[in-house]
Amino acid sequence: MPRMDFQGNNLKNSLENLRIVLFLISWIGAISSILWISNQNVLIPFGTSAFALFLILTLFRVKYQSLLIILFLLIIYILIIGRPPSFFELSEAGKYIIIFAGLIPTMGLVRATAQKLDQVKNSQELLSKLPFDSLASGFQITAHVLGSVINTGVFAILAAAMPRSIEVKYRKLVAEATLRGMVSSATWSPFFVAFVVGQVYVDAQSAWAGLAVGLLLGTGFSLGSLFLLNKGLNWKQLKGSLACLRPMLSTLSLIIVLVVGSALIFGLTALSAIIIVMPLLVSCYFIKTPRNIAPVLSETIIYLKKNTDDVAIISCAMVIGYFVTNSPEALKIIENMDLIVIPSWSILIFIPTTMTLLSLIGIHPVISSTTLLSIFTTSFHDISPTLIMQAHLLGWCTGTMSSVASLSVITCSSLFQISSFKLCFGINSLVATIFALCGGGTLALANQLANI
Repeated sequence: MPRMDFQGNNLKNSLENLRIVLFLISWIGAISSILWISNQNVLIPFGTSAFALFLILTLFRVKYQSLLIILFLLIIYILIIGRPPSFFELSEAGKYIIIFAGLIPTMGLVRATAQKLDQVKNSQELLSKLPFDSLASGFQITAHVLGSVINTGVFAILAAAMPRSIEVKYRKLVAEATLRGMVSSATWSPFFVAFVVGQVYVDAQSAWAGLAVGLLLGTGFSLGSLFLLNKGLNWKQLKGSLACLRPMLSTLSLIIVLVVGSALIFGLTALSAIIIVMPLLVSCYFIKTPRNIAPVLSETIIYLKKNTDDVAIISCAMVIGYFVTNSPEALKIIENMDLIVIPSWSILIFIPTTMTLLSLIGIHPVISSTTLLSIFTTSFHDISPTLIMQAHLLGWCTGTMSSVASLSVITCSSLFQISSFKLCFGINSLVATIFALCGGGTLALANQLANI
């Protein structure tokens, strides 16, 4: 019996190592698909095949909850397409989404590197010294700015900065504020998976313009929620909270400028720019501090081993999105759906609010956004694709803030030691619903004014 257990563990470890190798091969394929766009590039089909095998192996490791989400996505495909895809269609879809295979390893590398930066550690120290009545505002602001680049990686950094003597009620307030801060940057940051999903349905120019709208919306939400939810907060305390950003602000600004600049200058999508620019920046950091190469790479591999569910779910969502937007059958079915007859002015409210309400009952935003974007980007309503993109990003923000199925909630809950149900169904569920309604209403008003 011990010998069988030993052999079983060896097989399990071998499959896990194979899975990571396939992921890294697909990462190389993704990079090559950006740098060398040609039918002669054999790395693209090689990387696509590696990513397909990686996904098959990953499906055996995902949680039952994630399998249900994938099942929902398959049901959406069956209802809209109504037939199995051909081998050619699967091959083309694989080539389309291989670019996503480059995002997760890149973000893992960035996340591991950020934890080693002196600028980030200095901000951690400043946060830990804030008075208790300024903790929530300080953590929300820092999570919003730093989280715009490293996403859920910000939770580990900020949880480590929390004073050890903090009471449970303060820890809950700080956790809620940190979650609000991180997810709200999804309205304007190109580093989120939400932006990748949105670009399946919306052209690149409209997607970038959507981020500009989101910057205004996200900033307004941040300022409004800071003062409304921290009643004792004054401008002096806010200034002290903002001071925590000072050590890393120039670094983050440089990263965003380089990514956005590269995308605009070379005509890249946001995802392509991130996949190319961020490893180059990390390489520059390695040249400066070679002692951190091994720890960062080791932490990146650990991250890739843990990151299974989101990769499988988002990949399925992107494949289905590709089929929907390129299928004549899907377009015909969507044209005949009753949802299309709802008033045009209400759609920009309907999208984020629906995503939020469905998230409250455990339906992941990737399901609702895939469905809604499939419907409203192929319908004949007179709505700006820029605002459709932002409505999707807004819904992703409010949905992940209030869903127990959200990786953001699960990670924040674990690191701050607060129940995920308390994070979702406390003040944040109300905040998410109000932001979805008010933000959607603002977008609807903007669309009406643009059509005058």
